[in-house]
Amino acid sequence: MFWADELVKEITDKRPAKSYWVDDMKTPSGRIHTGALCGIVIHGLIHQLLLEKGKKSTYSYVFNDMDPMDGFPTYLPEKFRAYMGRPLFKVPSPEKGFDSLAEYYAKEFQTVFESLGFKPQIFWSSRLYASGKFDEVIREALDQAPEVRRLYHEISGYDKPDNWYPFQVICPQCGLVGATIVTNWDGKEVAFECRAKLVDWCQGCGHKGRISPFGGTGKLMWKVDWAAHWKVIGITVEGAGKDHMSAGGSHDLSSALADKVFNYRSPFSFLYEWFLAKGGAKMSSSKGVGVSAKEVSQTLPPEILRFLITVSHYRQAIIFDPSSNETVLDLFDRYDRCAQAYWEGKDEKQARAFELSQPGKVPAKMVLPRFRDVVTAIQDPKTDPEVWFAAKKGVKLTPMEKGELAKRVKYAKIWLEKYAPEKMVLGMSEKVPAAAKKLSGDQKEFLKALIGLLGEKWPDPEKLQTAIFAKSKELKLGGKEAFAAIYLSLIGKQFGPKAAWFILDLGVKKVIKRLKEASR
Repeated sequence: MFWADELVKEITDKRPAKSYWVDDMKTPSGRIHTGALCGIVIHGLIHQLLLEKGKKSTYSYVFNDMDPMDGFPTYLPEKFRAYMGRPLFKVPSPEKGFDSLAEYYAKEFQTVFESLGFKPQIFWSSRLYASGKFDEVIREALDQAPEVRRLYHEISGYDKPDNWYPFQVICPQCGLVGATIVTNWDGKEVAFECRAKLVDWCQGCGHKGRISPFGGTGKLMWKVDWAAHWKVIGITVEGAGKDHMSAGGSHDLSSALADKVFNYRSPFSFLYEWFLAKGGAKMSSSKGVGVSAKEVSQTLPPEILRFLITVSHYRQAIIFDPSSNETVLDLFDRYDRCAQAYWEGKDEKQARAFELSQPGKVPAKMVLPRFRDVVTAIQDPKTDPEVWFAAKKGVKLTPMEKGELAKRVKYAKIWLEKYAPEKMVLGMSEKVPAAAKKLSGDQKEFLKALIGLLGEKWPDPEKLQTAIFAKSKELKLGGKEAFAAIYLSLIGKQFGPKAAWFILDLGVKKVIKRLKEASR
């Protein structure tokens, strides 16, 4: 049984119900990285399979924009440091057309996951708080502050003073939420202080006062806030990354708070592994570690990006490095194998991985052009991809196959331009390759002769190819050595695409300039 089917069976067996509410959450503190798509895909598949089993299911996604800006994204202009400590929904957008920084990055991410076929109901924490939907849970948390402090100590080992309350006010004077602390609650208002040295990433203004905690004037501390979201929305299924699921960690504490303070059964939970950046580093939105979801969505077709997560068991870490052959070229190969398994009714798990990777309807059987072959074919100027693919197939391409080839050509060009390791790129290098130092005296003389040859007009690459070969014979240089001299000068390799077509495609003037540099 495929992992998603196993997980849904476990949910329905352990938490039998007529309806389920599946949820995921993210703080949009910067460009949302590819790793956040794990939660989207896993929860989205749970919702999809619950519906397949005839269960009523709702899928939602929370953008927690009430959290403070507590990390400075390296790609933001320096002027944004002035907003450190403000709630994210109060930080201006880096681009026009959005109400806040949080909305800008959240909607960018939303566009990505909707392209994968997932369209959860969207909640904004700031709007839930402002609408009063959190008022009841805020009162419960403040009324039971001693119990909250006890659970912090018992579950996570945190000792909170007797005048600590699980709420942060948005300072009405300076607008910070990250620098405020609540010290009293009288049933109607909280006493708060905006402290200069409460945290090291923002400085409070020193303002003190009393204010009603309701209607969006502040937020619950995040572990209390997490449990509060469960109750306010009615969430019954929500997994989390392993950083939240350690013993005594944030999920254990939030679950205890849900049960003891909010009288709400915590959702069915499960741990899923991280989606890691190059070198195995944990991805981070605010630190800019890892490829952004938007960037990778422009690098891989939707079904391949969805497949990348779907094919891996949710308890298995994924290391994503688009410059690695294994991550992209082999990913397409694996997808193609799973497609064949589905179309031929062979391997059940591979077939299910392919089926569940489709953002829409599962495509009918066709011949898929191997992505790594497409990468090579499009770098050969004399090769027409459609003619090449039809010849490889042996018969005329169907409209669906033509569409798939066009798509793979598009993404092969993107991969070559942005991520491909040098050994995969057959395009001309920016500078004279270091390998050109290996050119012999005879090869350099051949390049000088070739420069003169290229000074003539060559509308026909076949004739130019013949002339190049004839020139090598005239100089008594073997054809292999002559053409190697061309490739070493242009791309730093001993071989490459058919020389004449390649030269004309690059542009004669550009090639002449390079050959002059290489032959000196």
